[in-house]
Amino acid sequence: MARVLIVDDTDIVRKALELALRKMGHEAESTSCALTALELARARPPDLALLDYRMPVMDGVTLFGAMRAELGDRCPKVLFVSATPPEEVRAKTTPSTRAVGYVKKPFHLDDLSKVVAEALAA
Repeated sequence: MARVLIVDDTDIVRKALELALRKMGHEAESTSCALTALELARARPPDLALLDYRMPVMDGVTLFGAMRAELGDRCPKVLFVSATPPEEVRAKTTPSTRAVGYVKKPFHLDDLSKVVAEALAA
């Protein structure tokens, strides 16, 4: 069982991810706010973070960079969650903010399970 942090500004997506991850046997914690996510990660670093690529105030790439800077070796593996094509996401990231994977919205439970398992095994 892994500890997973979900950060998405869309309530229904966040709740669906949280429910799906719990069904997979993981401990899931979620927030709609990137700044709150940083506080949660500082207090109890997760094994994996699912970050919405596009969010107000702080997008997923910026949040990932902040997590790396603040948590160092304790920074979780990251999956970006987005309807944005993966190629566009990769083009806008640097090697230090490149995620271990990508979950396309809308997602299917089987696909999510596979991507999460691969990310945790990496």
